[in-house]
Amino acid sequence: MTVPPPLPQRLLQLMDHNLDFMEILGADGRVQGVSAAIKPLSGYDPQDFVGRQYTNIVHPEDRARAEETFARALHEQGPETTKLRYRTKDGSWRTILASTQSFLNDPAVRAVVVLTRDVTEQCYDEAALALANARVADLTEQLTGAAEKQRKYLAAELHDDVQQILVGLRMSMAPSRKGPGGDLPNDLVEGWIGLVQTAIDHLHELTVVMRKPAMDNQGLPGAMRSYVDKLPLAPNQKVLLETDAKIGSLAPNAALACFRIVQEGLANAVKHSGARHLLVQLRSVANRLTVSIRDDGVGFDVNNVRACAADAGSIGLSSMEERAALAGGRFEIKSSIGHGTRIRASFPIEALRRPP
Repeated sequence: MTVPPPLPQRLLQLMDHNLDFMEILGADGRVQGVSAAIKPLSGYDPQDFVGRQYTNIVHPEDRARAEETFARALHEQGPETTKLRYRTKDGSWRTILASTQSFLNDPAVRAVVVLTRDVTEQCYDEAALALANARVADLTEQLTGAAEKQRKYLAAELHDDVQQILVGLRMSMAPSRKGPGGDLPNDLVEGWIGLVQTAIDHLHELTVVMRKPAMDNQGLPGAMRSYVDKLPLAPNQKVLLETDAKIGSLAPNAALACFRIVQEGLANAVKHSGARHLLVQLRSVANRLTVSIRDDGVGFDVNNVRACAADAGSIGLSSMEERAALAGGRFEIKSSIGHGTRIRASFPIEALRRPP
């Protein structure tokens, strides 16, 4: 009668044709056996490991972690998976996920079993993806900066050129109440002056909106407060601003994205909602930074407004959505006719922290 090999050897045989490989270790950490799948991955023959300490080919930076995992396995704390690098026969390094569990008290095994999966290519792909994401983030920041420079340039041009021309025109129109053909009606001249003044006011409002907020000293909450205080409101309108003192310092591009969303959303609400009360909140909740605008105005059909805005070339909602997405956040808007509007953008707060 043929005596079957011990269970550990049978386990190794079962793993011979697997893409993963298995190690059988003694309580002293010495290798008792390795499945044949180790050869195509590392170049070693299974017998090259037998009798050696399992840490011999582990990367020096990973050995302490491997030893701690093995020590916990000896105390039968259950299976534990650890990512480790190991040296191949040609001297290169590969990465594995090693799941370690002790069967020393099992009479049929009497060993520590380590199931491993080679994840080297996956790690390369993850590193390449992380690098690509970093490049996208850098490009996004550059594009945002370029857009802000363009806004600043246009604001300066409107203020220093077009607005000054209109101011001069208004001043010259006031005394010119007589034309070549006789007196001009005062109400006609006053109407002209009023239209010019309206254009001046609108240009001033536009240049304020386009200027980059000064957040270096006052931070995002201070910049939001300054904007709210200067916002032209109807006689019956009130804006309440609530900010969280725990927010701390944010990366400039992230703070600017939050500010622009508030600026756009609040300006639209003040002009078009007919609201009497508007609430702006900046909160840090559950590791997320949330900025929201709520009003008790007339509300609207969100889907209909999106469709009409797309046809008319309006960029209000899409601009806020894009700013939130570029900063790694989520944007949502809820509104219904007669029930006001709520705009909310949230961001993972750690991703927004100012780098040291």
